[in-house]
Amino acid sequence: RPVGRMLFQDRIGCEDDVDYYAFTISYDGTSTNTRSIQSKDMELKEHRDASVVTLNINLNLPDEDYGGSEVFFRGYPAADSWSSSDFLASSSKDEEDGGGTVTFSPGMGIVHLGAHRHGSLPINSAHSNSDSEGKQSSDGKRFNLVIWLFGTLGDVRIAPYAKDEQLNADQRWHGCNK
Repeated sequence: RPVGRMLFQDRIGCEDDVDYYAFTISYDGTSTNTRSIQSKDMELKEHRDASVVTLNINLNLPDEDYGGSEVFFRGYPAADSWSSSDFLASSSKDEEDGGGTVTFSPGMGIVHLGAHRHGSLPINSAHSNSDSEGKQSSDGKRFNLVIWLFGTLGDVRIAPYAKDEQLNADQRWHGCNK
């Protein structure tokens, strides 16, 4: 919680991150028969999370390789110019407004606002179990641990706090009841 409160000081208050939900996602790009019904997750369509802040960790080991599966983000409205229409879908991919693509390497973690539109590009098999380079192939698989933080009863605040309502450093690190 303190990390989310520190990174997003204008978006997270005392009661906004008191509960959590954790789950795993397994992406698999090893399908060999494209005519068969796809029952494996190969990508994640653009969406927002049911959280005020999300921690997403790639659980693959450094020598487990795969291709593709980059995480992309769309633009996010600035706190000083926020309006509810800023959260409607748009085709903006401009990196200047908070959008872009991240190569999600093994062991890497991403912390982002749950309301930030994002998704995962398709994964594919990087190698065919050859270890000529000393790498062990994960056969095009990626495993993620995702943790959502949100308020009591699932409340998710997306509006920014005014400067005078934001948590101070002591509240961010030690809680609001001190």
